[in-house]
Amino acid sequence: MPRTEEENRRILEEEDRQLYLPWMTWGEFSALPKRQQSRELQKFSQYVTTYLGFWKTCDLSSCRRARACKGFLTEARYRAELGWHDAFPSCVGPGGGRQQEVLAGMRQLAGTEEKDEPKYDGRRESEDRYHW
Repeated sequence: MPRTEEENRRILEEEDRQLYLPWMTWGEFSALPKRQQSRELQKFSQYVTTYLGFWKTCDLSSCRRARACKGFLTEARYRAELGWHDAFPSCVGPGGGRQQEVLAGMRQLAGTEEKDEPKYDGRRESEDRYHW
């Protein structure tokens, strides 16, 4: 059964009210210009890069002094051929050099980091226990 126009509008309004970043809804974020969206995503990434200690080896003295990630991509880096990722601060590196490390840090901070060991291995355990 196809949706009515009113139902489509209601669904879009609900999506716009969903939290996208801790300080901004999806509707507020999508209304921003592209560069401002990038800046907001970099603000979010800065929390993780600070947690991971990227400020210790950062090229920016302001980050080292603050002992926290404070850097943003410059306009030249947006246009660089090396392909700086626009959702991460400059300390992540060109081409997303340390991007996987940052994404793993995000999973760790969110508590969704997957373990390498199986969650349940009861069958093998029970076979070993009752093996005669």
